Amino acid sequence: MNSERLEHLLTQYFDGEISGSEMEELDVSLRTSAGARERFWNEAHLHGVLREWGQEKAGVAKLNALPSCEKLPFTPGEWGASWKWTPLAAAAAGLVVGLFSASLAWAVAAPASRARVSQLSQWLDGSFERQSGRLASGFPSLLDVWSGDEADVVEAKALKGKQALRFVKAEGDEGVENGPAKSCDVYRLVDLRPLKASVVGVDAMLEVSAQFLDGRSGAGPLLNFCCRIYLFSGSPESTRGQWPWIREKALAFGQGVYQSSGGTPETWRDVFAKVLLPPQADFAVVQLVTGQTENANGKAAEFGEQFADDVKLTLKTQPVLPVRLTQP
Repeated sequence: MNSERLEHLLTQYFDGEISGSEMEELDVSLRTSAGARERFWNEAHLHGVLREWGQEKAGVAKLNALPSCEKLPFTPGEWGASWKWTPLAAAAAGLVVGLFSASLAWAVAAPASRARVSQLSQWLDGSFERQSGRLASGFPSLLDVWSGDEADVVEAKALKGKQALRFVKAEGDEGVENGPAKSCDVYRLVDLRPLKASVVGVDAMLEVSAQFLDGRSGAGPLLNFCCRIYLFSGSPESTRGQWPWIREKALAFGQGVYQSSGGTPETWRDVFAKVLLPPQADFAVVQLVTGQTENANGKAAEFGEQFADDVKLTLKTQPVLPVRLTQP
């Protein structure tokens, strides 16, 4: 099965829209392809189906001994202490009939109800149509304000409206003395507390996406274009003067990266980052970045022809997906 078809089936499954025939097709793919199973695990983790399963579950001893669960694609530290990836959770998250043993197996079960997707882009002003000119300097001290390194909102080949964000100059972190200036970073603080009532008793995921444009007409130094999201508990005001050290206290972190060395000045690239939404998350830091790669050599990159537009924040909620314990 090619990658695009598998992506379609997984999207249909996690959106709760998969048909019976597609379900059978996905089941066969998961049974026969290690790559498909790894892809399923990754998506299952992002969609929040990896709960801690009680030790009273039947077959826990057998599942803990399964060799297929020894090497896991994530570590708990990546997602915060509240989310744990265990062999039992990996098995329960969506492994198909016959995958592990002849006597005990887990089967993928169709979602009991459909997922809900809510666009929260109004919290980001991701079209950059409500302001113009230079952004505020430094890490934001207020909610719902774009600020950071030298960047401005200008008329450009925008995707939404007439304006786009332009990255102008790489600067070091303001709290790090003599820090390297290899990237231009722009931030926004987003209050998540109004979401708490809507995510009680469900699995929830936040996705931030952005369109990036490398406007250089010729080849130049390789640049990273990153979209990041960090989730924190507590008051947003607690970040004042604490960036970047506060990143170590993040409950969860997600990142998407696109690399470009120029030469395609008309092509916008979509970059997105997903992260599970723990119930104790109170606010998010959304970060847009363009900067040189770690192994960049030679001439330093010049900024001013790199843009971002159509930044979106999406909340996806879904009841815990069921699994079936089957006896072959």
